[in-house]
Amino acid sequence: MTDNQGDNPRVGSRDSLFLLAHLRDVEGKDLGKAVIRNLSATGMLVEGQFSLKRGDIVRFALGQAGELSGEVMRVEEGRYGIHFHREIDPAAARRRIGGKPGR
Repeated sequence: MTDNQGDNPRVGSRDSLFLLAHLRDVEGKDLGKAVIRNLSATGMLVEGQFSLKRGDIVRFALGQAGELSGEVMRVEEGRYGIHFHREIDPAAARRRIGGKPGR
């Protein structure tokens, strides 16, 4: 079950990491935990057991980057590529809320 990314090639650098996020649908219903495997200014690759399809909109919080939303662009056996609706600072997303900006 693969739904490729279509005409949207990945651009920009990505950080490989291990973060957790809680995905929610547009109404705010919790969809479950997602393990973030790659993160860039424009999107992320997450792993989890969700019933998502290409084009779905999800919401989530990422550290000091705050509340975000994005569109599912890729679905492949428990992995989901999500394109953010706004660019973020990946370093801020890795920092905990209340953490120091330099860390």
